[in-house]
Amino acid sequence: MKRTLITAQNIWRRRGFSWPFSLLGSSVRCWNTKIPRGLVVEPSQSCTGTCAGCSRPADPAVLEPEQLDRWLTASPAKPVTIHFSGKHSDPLASPLLKDLTETAIQNSSMFSISTIGLGITPEHAKLPVDRWIFSLPAATDKSWRAIRGDGRFEEALRAIETVQKTGRRMIEVVLTLWKPSSDDREAFSRLAEERGWKYRKTVFGRFDPTGHHVGKLTNLALEDPDCPYRLDRNGKLYLKNIPRSCPLAGCLFLDAMGTLHPCPFTGNESPHLKEPSQDAWNTAKQWTEHKRNRSYPACEWCP
Repeated sequence: MKRTLITAQNIWRRRGFSWPFSLLGSSVRCWNTKIPRGLVVEPSQSCTGTCAGCSRPADPAVLEPEQLDRWLTASPAKPVTIHFSGKHSDPLASPLLKDLTETAIQNSSMFSISTIGLGITPEHAKLPVDRWIFSLPAATDKSWRAIRGDGRFEEALRAIETVQKTGRRMIEVVLTLWKPSSDDREAFSRLAEERGWKYRKTVFGRFDPTGHHVGKLTNLALEDPDCPYRLDRNGKLYLKNIPRSCPLAGCLFLDAMGTLHPCPFTGNESPHLKEPSQDAWNTAKQWTEHKRNRSYPACEWCP
């Protein structure tokens, strides 16, 4: 709640006196039309990371600002929040990030970016982002190398510092615990104190059934008692506690090819829409109930 309030104060100061009324209007329109209030956007299929063993498309798609605008214009209700993130990718890899950011800000009340930080530039840091979220897979150089297979840990720390120097108040740093970094909690706390990371949290890595490098079974911190995953007697993975509802029920996902999905974890095996229109949005809002009931294949692994 405190993070949200601080973010709201920053946005109000930057966007002006009328911003709370715009926020309220957007929220009411989403509620009345039953359009999910959040949109997660993948700006590019490419990535700024160089993780060993990670496969990426030979010709990665890049979302065009015009395509994002077409989806937003077609919606009966503009999203309250737009969040740029990646699916085995990173927003900073998009050469069109500035234009995409402008489109997102013009069509939403709150805008945020999640990134691994690698490859950040001063121009990136100056973008009018309401909340920056930096994701670290480790809090020491040793565990970083064990997960990523490269020596770019210090570069990731400098990336956070680059945004800090702009004076942004809402910067959140998230440590994702994997098997090699499962003992990094104390190191993360020390880093946060030393570097002034006021807003931070620790989460567990999510299993990727496609066998993607970081999210594969052998990388999960299964020995940690707080890990949401367990293995049964036959070595099959399962969720220790199945959530009652979908934590992403209130959002949709637009990938770098301009295709709308129920969430970032469902793929083409689940319903998806390729052409923006009001009918497409009316179809997409029906996905919410399926997500609440956790009836998609990806829900089996979502903590």
